[in-house]
This record gives sequence, structure tokens and C-alpha cells, in this order.
Amino acid sequence: MSKKELTRRLNSVGREVFVEYFDLFKDHAGGIITKEEAIERLVADKISNENGADIRCRNAKLIFEANMECKAVGMICDNWRETKLSKDTIDKAMELLQDCP
Repeated sequence: MSKKELTRRLNSVGREVFVEYFDLFKDHAGGIITKEEAIERLVADKISNENGADIRCRNAKLIFEANMECKAVGMICDNWRETKLSKDTIDKAMELLQDCP
């Protein structure tokens, strides 16, 4: 996956959503939970409607399947000054990045 495609997919998921629901997307990509369960959680948490949650899950899964999740988190951390992400989201992204190989 090219950097351009990764950026596009990350933007489709939403940077804050990718960080906040990293474990959910990881579990979905790893087959631990179904796409329907992941969608249900995003809808229940009022992140998006079913169609939006489906798009987020599909794109996040592609990021994980390409083993680009750490690169995606790194991109979020690298550009934090240019975003409107909260300090909590940036801090969580930094924590996730420390767990990356």
C-alpha cells in the first residue's frame, strides 16, 4: 500500500476514530470479531451510522491487512500539530506507536 493510498484510507476511517478504536479494528482485521459486531459498536457509540461504520471498518481492515497500522499511527503522530486532534487522542496515538515494532 502506497503512502498516498494509506493516507486516503486513514482519512476514510478518520484519524481520531482510528486511534480511539484501534483495538476494535485490530480485532476485526484479526477475525476476533465480525464486521457486524464492529459496526454495531461504532453505531452504538454514535461514531457514525451503519453505512459510515461499514466504510470505516472496511478501510481500517485494509490498513491492518497490509500491516500498515503502525505507519498510520506514525503519520498521525508526525502531523499532530497540523490537526485538530485532542491532546488525549495524540497521547493515545503516541502510546500505540510505542507498542509498534
